Amino acid sequence: MEEMIGVIKSFAGNFAPRGFMFCNGALLSIAQNQALFSILGTTYGGDGITTFALPNLNGRAPIGTGTNGSQTYVLGEMAGTPQTTILSMNLPSFASQLKVSNSNATSASPSASSSLAITGTQAGRDFTAVPSYVDNADPTTITPINPQSVMFIGQNLPINNMSPYLGMNYIICVEGIYPSRP
Repeated sequence: MEEMIGVIKSFAGNFAPRGFMFCNGALLSIAQNQALFSILGTTYGGDGITTFALPNLNGRAPIGTGTNGSQTYVLGEMAGTPQTTILSMNLPSFASQLKVSNSNATSASPSASSSLAITGTQAGRDFTAVPSYVDNADPTTITPINPQSVMFIGQNLPINNMSPYLGMNYIICVEGIYPSRP
């Protein structure tokens, strides 16, 4: 069965079959590929005078054109990156309610509102609190080594942004049936 010019398929082989070329962004001569140029134009590159380009799907995933919610995708649009560095401005805002003191901890019975956690046992809907401290313990002082050294740590290395993938070849039909317009 002969294919329509401009149709793109995924192909598991390591060669492009007769009448097809790899979708690798190659520049082609308009004079030698007039039918394909009349379909693609310069949507994917080229000067439109002597050359035009094939779509480049190397390391990219195709996406349908049109509007999806508030996002519009146009024919030939390329976007996205395989890696992303997450910056603090990309993280959700956060206001910490945790308060730490470097004075002696002298409270004999911490309240539920001031404790980090209250241990206990659950029996149905009843919760029996179990003190998580020792009454006879000496007061403890929390002293940071260098209060100015409390900061975010990290190396700002980019993270992989790609979905799981399998390397395949995309091929485009360059010789075949010219598609009719409705």
